Amino acid sequence: MRNIFLLLLTITLFSCRVKPEIVPNSQNQSSAIVFEFVIPKILMGYFYPIRVMFVKLDKSKNNISELKMVETNFLTRSRYYVFNIEPGEYAFVGAHVQEIDPQTKKQANVYYIMDRQNLEKSKFSVKPNQIIVLGKYIADFNQTKLGIDPDMDNVGESIVGSFKTSLSAKISSAIISTLLTGDAGQSDSSGYSGFKEIIQTSEIIEEMKKQTKLDLEETKWSSLPIQ
Repeated sequence: MRNIFLLLLTITLFSCRVKPEIVPNSQNQSSAIVFEFVIPKILMGYFYPIRVMFVKLDKSKNNISELKMVETNFLTRSRYYVFNIEPGEYAFVGAHVQEIDPQTKKQANVYYIMDRQNLEKSKFSVKPNQIIVLGKYIADFNQTKLGIDPDMDNVGESIVGSFKTSLSAKISSAIISTLLTGDAGQSDSSGYSGFKEIIQTSEIIEEMKKQTKLDLEETKWSSLPIQ
């Protein structure tokens, strides 16, 4: 009897959707974006960031490091949201993964900073009063070196203060493995990353629209069109 109860409880918890408590700023100017973002683990599976960061592009600014930065403010299952994002043009700029080793209970913070080329790949526009489905993004560290692009180095520094003094512009598999088993000499590590794949097929967009509608039903966001 107890096993049946636990099974029913598990099914109930899995099927329940957490609803956002954030409400639209105004009916005429509120927008949101939704996307999936994963980082492959060394052997199998994925890391899911606790937050993903963007910059709002502005032609009046000469440097990326001068731009306004925003980050995700809601996560449900594998979908990330930014609610009340201002209209304008944006690009992905970073992600923060936080893992706790189940044996040592030590925490590792790993910061993935997009290099300029990958920032360019991820541009998107936000219009007033809509919810935009961006698709699925798969990212990982790449070979971009520190010091070649000082402006982007400064962007990294604004996200994690030790970015310019990282041991490497790319964290090797061995270092990541050490971090997540609790034996690393540092808790914060970072490096430039890029997109292994950006999936924006009609199938995944339609499925995400369906799930987004379910995520937002019975909330004040449900009246906004999903693009």
